[in-house]
Amino acid sequence: MPDYARIYARQEYMTPGAAETVAIISETVRPDESKTLLDVGAGKGEAAATLASQFGCKIVAVEPYDAFVHIAAAKFWFFNLRDLVALLRADGKRLPLPDASVDAAYCIGASSIVGLEPALAEMARVARPGGHIIASDIVWRSKPGQLGAEWRWLAGAPQVTAEEYVAAIETAGLRFDRMHVHARGVWEDYWRPMLAVAEEAKTAQPADVFFADEVESGIDLERRAVEAWLDYATFVAVKAV
Repeated sequence: MPDYARIYARQEYMTPGAAETVAIISETVRPDESKTLLDVGAGKGEAAATLASQFGCKIVAVEPYDAFVHIAAAKFWFFNLRDLVALLRADGKRLPLPDASVDAAYCIGASSIVGLEPALAEMARVARPGGHIIASDIVWRSKPGQLGAEWRWLAGAPQVTAEEYVAAIETAGLRFDRMHVHARGVWEDYWRPMLAVAEEAKTAQPADVFFADEVESGIDLERRAVEAWLDYATFVAVKAV
């Protein structure tokens, strides 16, 4: 398993366009002190911390990866957000929340990792009627078909187009509202801190050339895939009243 905590050491958001997605969440949901939001795949907790600190809303942040749970917990403690953000170590396929218990739910980059259909179904289940469901994810402009092992994680990634993503949203019983396709530059912004981590590994004493090469070659692979097939998009949906 890649050392994600090390790879993402110089960045708080771990997906392209995450800050834009948080802005979409705030503009769409209009959170305030009366609202509770669900964050599925919270990562380092940056989105939850940003929304809770800006709007005073309550957040239930769900994250399964131990390293990120510890980082997020420390962040919420440092910024005195423990009364606003509840951090749960849990799987997005089985959210430990009752039906219709949150005003809105969002998942920044993790829906396809959790499993698109179960992630959407669980967010739809726990959202109150009329609540927004917002997800950002990779979508494929075209499907290349079976990829060889040299494409690493992309070889096993589901090749879901934007149209198929919308269909999955509607299958989950949600009403699709809109989609925002992020500019290509968000990928470079996403990779830049990882390249800095790789450079630090090469110049460290002792140098960790293997780790640096793993990071740099992985980014080169992703860059080629973005040029050929991939977009990054944020989808907004609403649970029926």
